[in-house]
Amino acid sequence: MKVKWINGLLLLLPVTASAAHISETMTLEKGWNAIYLESTPTNAACADFFAGAPVERVASYSSDAYSSTRQIADDGTTIDQKPLSYSVWVPGDETASTLTALAGGRVYMVYATDIWEKTFFGVPAPPRQTWRATSGETGFMNLVGVSADTNASVTAKAYFGEGPFGTASGVAYKIAGTKTAAPTFLSLGIGAKSKVQGGKAYALTATKDGDWPGVVGVQGDGVAFGPSANYASITVRNCGTTNHTFRFSISASVDETELVPPLSRALPRTDAFGAQQYTNVEESVSWTVELAADEHTDQIFSIDRAQLEEGKEYGAILVVEDLGESKMRVRVPITVAASEQAQTVKFPVGLWSGYIQLEAVSRLDDTNQVPVKAGGTMKMSVMMHVDSAGGVQLLQRVAAGVDTNGTLRLWRELESVPADVTNARRFSTVMMSIDNPAVPAASGKFGESLVFDWTVGENASDNPFRHAWHPDHDGLSADYKSAAPSGDNPANYAGVVKPELWSIKNKMEFSWHENNDPHKDVNFEWTPSEKTAGFVTWTVEGLTAKEPIRSMGVFVLQRAIKAAEVE
Repeated sequence: MKVKWINGLLLLLPVTASAAHISETMTLEKGWNAIYLESTPTNAACADFFAGAPVERVASYSSDAYSSTRQIADDGTTIDQKPLSYSVWVPGDETASTLTALAGGRVYMVYATDIWEKTFFGVPAPPRQTWRATSGETGFMNLVGVSADTNASVTAKAYFGEGPFGTASGVAYKIAGTKTAAPTFLSLGIGAKSKVQGGKAYALTATKDGDWPGVVGVQGDGVAFGPSANYASITVRNCGTTNHTFRFSISASVDETELVPPLSRALPRTDAFGAQQYTNVEESVSWTVELAADEHTDQIFSIDRAQLEEGKEYGAILVVEDLGESKMRVRVPITVAASEQAQTVKFPVGLWSGYIQLEAVSRLDDTNQVPVKAGGTMKMSVMMHVDSAGGVQLLQRVAAGVDTNGTLRLWRELESVPADVTNARRFSTVMMSIDNPAVPAASGKFGESLVFDWTVGENASDNPFRHAWHPDHDGLSADYKSAAPSGDNPANYAGVVKPELWSIKNKMEFSWHENNDPHKDVNFEWTPSEKTAGFVTWTVEGLTAKEPIRSMGVFVLQRAIKAAEVE
């Protein structure tokens, strides 16, 4: 999993949260249809959604099926995998069907025996698209949905032209055909005249692999206010290759039982030392942000829970539109979980998720190991869990999901998640070795200071010195059969055959300070906070022959899931 989208942890909300809805219409022509669903229907079960419809087959396309990690056998050979990119539902044949329910942000191939139209309510989801190079792939093309107003007139070049396939050799195809066996692909090209329509999907070639949702890239699934949260944010990125202006606006949920919460949004900062300024946001208000290619904006929202009426449902829709030629539109829910009457876990129990950003590193010629400002920063995700007894673990990976009782729970491995938990997700970080999934704190207390120690073994599967295809980094002697001496024993370096692999020791220290002032400690007993920050020092031994490498920087953590244990 890519570590930069760690905000997905915050979006596994319990069922007590309000879910804002949009209205969407599915229109089918006779024969094959390629449909893009912008939202997850409230009656998502295929048997319910298509009840009475002239539909013979529905296939869900998973674009990320081809991005799974290649499997390597013990002898170093590649294990051939044929990823399942389609799940299929056939009416009346539930046993053989591998698709049971529809989900937003996905592409569907639907074969209809007659014209059919259905308008429904659903929870919107942002587009996700993993592209695969089509050169050398027989009969394979990428199925990509168009997220735009159905009344908008958009050319294929404007919508797809800044994608990973390249405008020169890219080709878009409309999917049609009346034969059940296979659809027909009608070439649209990538020209100024060929038009695409919102809510439809198209087949496209690609010259390289990559993730590209369209010009508007949204991190996470929406703006989610937890049960005790007064602030929530969302990151929007210009995924195009040119400058784009995005317009933001708030609209009410189509579900009349849900009220728009009294929202405020943070204004761009002009004073680095002054207090953050906010302005009220109403349904009729919109604002624009101009972004350069690959630039992002963090939209921060706040609510005053004292203004929320007890027992009322709150929710709204955040609309992000590209004002350029692509006319891409992304809608995501703004959800407000009901305020907690009695917290099930005390502060700071739960899973804390965030990132560390290293900004200084020691020089190899400095025996004092004093870090100096680096030429750049290195950012990576970090997760730690605090149990009810105050014990803290640094986690390499964790699985999260909502059980049938609507309770958020955590598991050490995705394989441990019970079968009745749907849509469970695994989150991980490249910061730690996969052989060290959980490292308990060696000393310290959350909110004051913590120290973690772990070792990447010399024979660990992800030891950076290990390279099975290089004769000098396979851990073997010159006969390619017997094991080389252990690098962890200094005496082995005196022999004729030198060690090739050795372990790497890690020590990570976290410290909390008020307003990041090293002279002021944080007092969480009186000022608990769902988001916290501080300083981090990472010391690594085993990468150089002389002395350890010490890096320093900052960390930011937010309590994502209030679960007292990792099962």
